[in-house]
This record gives sequence, structure tokens and C-alpha cells, in this order.
Amino acid sequence: MTIDSTTLTATTPGAGPIAQPIFHRTRILRLPRSPKVLVGLVIMAVFGVIAVIGRLIAPYSPNQTDEKNWVQHVLVPGTGPGTDIPANFYPLPLPPSAAHWLGTTVFAQDAWSQLLSSTQATLFVGLLAAAIATVLSILIGVSAGYLGGGADEGLSLVANVFLAIPGLPLLIVIASYVPSAGSSIVLVAAIIAVTSWAYSARTLRAQTLSLRNRDFVEAARVSGERPSRIILVEVLPNLIPIVAASFLFTSLSAIGAYVVIAFLGLAGSPTSSPPGLWNWGEMLREGFANNAVRSGWWWWWAPPGIFIAVLGTGLALLNFGIDEFINPRLRAAGLTRKAARKAGISVRPKLGMTQVIRERPKATSLSHPSDAVLEIRGLSVDYGYGDEAVHAVVDCNLVLRRGRVLGLAGESGSGKSTLALAAIRLLRAPAVITAGEVLFHSKPISGDGPTGTIDLLAADDDELRAIRWSEIAVVLQSSLNALNPVITIGAQFDDLLRVHRPHLSAAERWARSVELFDMVGINAERLRSYPHELSGGMRQRAMIAMAIALEPQVMILDEPTTALDVVTQREIIEELVGLRDRIGFATLFITHDLSLLVELADEIDVMYAGRLMERAPAAALFRAPRLPYTHGLLHCFPPLHGPRVAMEGIPGSPPDLRDLPTGCPFNPRCKWAMPKCRQELPRMAPINGDAREVACWLHRDGANVPAELALADPVGVGT
Repeated sequence: MTIDSTTLTATTPGAGPIAQPIFHRTRILRLPRSPKVLVGLVIMAVFGVIAVIGRLIAPYSPNQTDEKNWVQHVLVPGTGPGTDIPANFYPLPLPPSAAHWLGTTVFAQDAWSQLLSSTQATLFVGLLAAAIATVLSILIGVSAGYLGGGADEGLSLVANVFLAIPGLPLLIVIASYVPSAGSSIVLVAAIIAVTSWAYSARTLRAQTLSLRNRDFVEAARVSGERPSRIILVEVLPNLIPIVAASFLFTSLSAIGAYVVIAFLGLAGSPTSSPPGLWNWGEMLREGFANNAVRSGWWWWWAPPGIFIAVLGTGLALLNFGIDEFINPRLRAAGLTRKAARKAGISVRPKLGMTQVIRERPKATSLSHPSDAVLEIRGLSVDYGYGDEAVHAVVDCNLVLRRGRVLGLAGESGSGKSTLALAAIRLLRAPAVITAGEVLFHSKPISGDGPTGTIDLLAADDDELRAIRWSEIAVVLQSSLNALNPVITIGAQFDDLLRVHRPHLSAAERWARSVELFDMVGINAERLRSYPHELSGGMRQRAMIAMAIALEPQVMILDEPTTALDVVTQREIIEELVGLRDRIGFATLFITHDLSLLVELADEIDVMYAGRLMERAPAAALFRAPRLPYTHGLLHCFPPLHGPRVAMEGIPGSPPDLRDLPTGCPFNPRCKWAMPKCRQELPRMAPINGDAREVACWLHRDGANVPAELALADPVGVGT
């Protein structure tokens, strides 16, 4: 609609527009704690209210003109005095005022009323198009991923065709050739949906391909459930977060597409026949068509642009909130930063660097054992910060001696892996180291001469990068996740050697890789294989070979035999023992299998609920445990020799670290618990000499020690 004085019809001069009543509504929402979701929901709620009642609260009709602001330019002489009549009226755009909050257009129409009235159609088209596109993507993407075969190929071909065609040009072409597109917002939404579903369908197909081979889906298939029921009950609920994210993204894209086609005049004008609905794109089109930008009439074109930006921000924040909701790391990291800022502490996590916030004082200075290579003193690790923190590791102390094996045992969730990975600062947010020291002695400690001691918690990026792998290596429990799936094993070995041994040539790096594979009993041809082409045992051996590539002083083994059969476990343990004897590294071996540690370790530390509870030589701990928890762990394994005995096990389950019992954390599961055990927390203290320590009130103040916990130490052990 452009200025054309011949099309303007004057009504009675001085007749003002009729104001419409304003209705107020309140909505009580239960909002999540995430600030992103809170802001996003508030923005969407405001736009939702405007869409529903915008026309009702608009002070004027969006098409109504205000003739009071017209300027008379040409007079046609009349037949007598005072009878001259205006031949042309040109409206004068007014800036924002009390009568017109966002001013008027060049047609003397209230811009605020147009903006409120435009919200309904814009939001309706965006959400309806997103709903249709999401349904299409679910039907096509999930069906293709689950059914596979020819159905997958055919449906994927359709999706690929739509992905190959540029969406916006296709949308413009379709909207141009559909006669009734301008008068039907439902048809416009359908056209937008047809051009917007393919990307989400591809995403859902990929996720369905990974889900259809999961055990719970296989179990449903074996039980005879129909494919449609499996998709609805087993597969689709696991895709809800992705579906929600796709819906929000498509909503934003659909709103943008609707604004574009309306700006191009393809969505129908409110003054056309048949008339279309006011929308933000139409407001922008009229503003630009009548030189609003060049003339400085910002109140005509800027508000719809701001509304588009704010609505997009709200949808994006909701999308971020969904990511945090389905990803605990993102959610907890956000809470950590929020709580840290509230406490006045700057938290700036770096990639590959566990945050260190020494809120409590460091452990007191102690003498270093002469054969120590790694000392952990008073280490505490939280997940989160402040009142929301989970204390995963609390005031732990241990010493790893050169050439020896220290076993770290405990149930799942006791803090073993957290303790070990925090020592080399490999934990990601929301993990925070709140206290302690981790001292690495690169040289043997002597009374005269440098020790090369470094506190890993105070080390910078370059120092940690130099120590990791070359001095301290880690073998994680999931080798498939630790190895890059799209790079051959040999290329990954080459990367490691090239970074840490830059003086080696390509031929020397390959020769070293072959030598390492030979050391762990793998044919060198496997260096050209990808991780998925190796068995679980071979992948674990490859990880061990990578860990010893630089002949480190310390090897941290985080349950390296998990999910392997007993024969493979035995082979890997024997190889580790041989490599330790050959290279001489100290080993921190983490496992929940005490029977395995007894054969491998020189000393064993037992953890429970984030605390070290018992420390003893391996033989002494196996033959004569002092802690009720250790006694229960040992009696979970049937003896291989001798008469059959009833297995006791440990009643109950590990405690929730967010709600630990008062006193000893093990007291609810301990059959020997005393009143003091439920009131005070025991600390680690030596018994029977310095070789044994235990945190248990049964070994304090002359308590009556049960016979099972008072067995004599093996000869030559424990003193």
C-alpha cells in the first residue's frame, strides 16, 4: 500500500478514532530454576498474551485512520465564503505521543495498534508451521531410522531432496503460485512446514538408528511388540528433548520465513482482496515501501524488528534451557557459576582443566616420604558450589610410592574416579576442587638436592600439558569412548608421539608404535584399524600401549578391566604387571573388585561416600579387615577353595551424597554400629602401627571390637 491521494476518502473532519477497552489478565506459572528458561518463558508468555488479547487491548483498529492529523494542501473554490473544500489530504506521520504510543504511519494509522494486532498472525503461523513440520519429521525420520532397509533409503531420499533445495527460494516460489496463500494463514503455515521438516527428520533418523539397537528396544522386539508400539513407547520418549529442541528451532525459522514472504507481499495485505491479516512482515513492507527508513520515521519499522529479535531470543533461551535440562553437565555447570558469582568468586573453567577454588585452607605441611612420587593431601572435590554442592571427595590423603601399586576400592559412586581424575585436573564442570594439594615428585626425594616437586593444583596449562602422558598417564575404563572413532589407532599414536616427542621422524614414530603394540601383544597390522574394528580387550590393550608410550612415572588405571571377560581380564593384568616390572612406573589401580586388588596391589585404600575409610597392606586387608564396610566387600565374593559359606554382602545401598547420615556415613548399613557412630564422624587414625589406618569408632577408646574385625595380621604384615 503506497501513498495515492486519489484513493483516500475523507470522512468528517475532526472525528477522532474510537478507543477500544483494555483487558488485563494474569497468569501464574511455575518456573524452573534456570535463568535461561525463566527469561525465555517470560518472553514467550508475554507474546502469548499479546497474541490472544492484542486486538482487544489495541487502542485503535489497525486500519483506522486519524483525519485530525491530515494536512490540507489544495483548496477547490466554492460558491461563497467558507465553502472552499479540500481536494487532497496528505497524512502527517506523528512521532510517539500520549495519544499514539508508537506514533502513526504515513496513512495516519496507529503503529502500536498495528503491532499488537500483528502479533497474533505472526505467532500463529510460526507455531502451526513448527507443529506440522515436527509431526512430519517424526513420521519420516523416526520411521526411516527404525524400519531401515528400503523404507530408510526411500524416506531418506525424500529428505535429502528437500535438504538439497534452498528452503527460502522454494517457499517463495510455492507461495507465489498458490492463489489463496495470501488470505489463509493456515495455508501459509502449511507451505512453510513443507519446506522446513527435512533437517529435523535427518536428526531424528540418526538418533533412532542409535536407539533401535539398544537392549531395551531389542527386549521389546523379542517380546513380540508391534513396531508401532515400540516406536511410540520405547523410542519416541527418548527423543522428546530432541523433538522439543527441533520444534523451537523450527518455530523461529518459520516466523522468519513468514516475515520474509509477507515483506515480499506474498502473504496478503490487509487492504487487498481478499484481505490478509496484519503481521510484522507487512508492517516492515509498508514502512520500507513508503521510505520510512530514509525519512527517519523509525517508529514505523523499528518496533516490529525489535519484536522479532526479542521473540527469537525467547525461543533461543528456551532451547538452551532444554539443553541444560537434558544435559546434567550443562545444568550443573550453570549452577556452579551462579553460586560462585553469588559468593564473589570468579570461576572461569578451561577445557581440560578442573576448576580449583581453594575456599578452605590447604592441608598443613607434612614431610615427604622418601619414595613418594605422587602425594594427595587434604583433597576435597565438589560438584556444584555453595549450598547446591555435592561433596564427592572430602579431605582425602594418600601416597603413591615409586614402583608400587596402590589399589583404590569401593562401590560405584564412592568417589574413586573423582579422586584420581581430580588429582590430574581432568574433571569437567561442574567439578570444583575446593581444598588440598596434589604433589608430584618428578625426582626421588633426598635431603640434599632439588626434588622437582610441583603442586598440580597450582600448575598452569603448559605445566600440566608437559606432565600429562609424559609423567602421569591415564587409562580410562571405557576405551571405546577414549579413542577417536574416526581416526585409525596408528594415527592416534602418531599424534601423541609427535606432540610430546617432536624430534622423532615419521618412521621413528611408526617404529615406536609397532614396538608398543608388540609390548601389549597386538599385531602391528592393527595400527591401521579403527577403534570399532577391535575387540574390547584389544582396545583396552591399545589404551595401555598409548599410556606407556612415553614411559611415565605414574600410571592411573580407572577400572581398566570393566566389562571384559575374566580370561581377558587376567591377560591384561598379567601384561600390566610385566610392563610395570619393565618400565618401573607406580600404579594407582581403581576398581570395585577387592579380590583383584589383593593379587595386584601392594597397598589398598578403601573409599566410601567420598571419604577414605581404611588403608592397609593388601595381604593384611584381605586376611584381617578392620572396617565393617571392607569386611562386607570381602564377603561379597565366594571363596574359590574350601567349604561353601553363605555370602553376607552389604545391606542397603550407598548413601545419597546430598543427604548423608549424621556421624559415620556407613552407620545405616553397619550391623555393629554404636550410638557414637550415629553422632560423630570418625577420622582416619593409625592402628597396629603406621601401616594400617581406619576411620571407625569400633577401634577407638577401648570399644568392644567384633571378632570378625579383630583378626591378627598375617605374619610380617601390619607393623
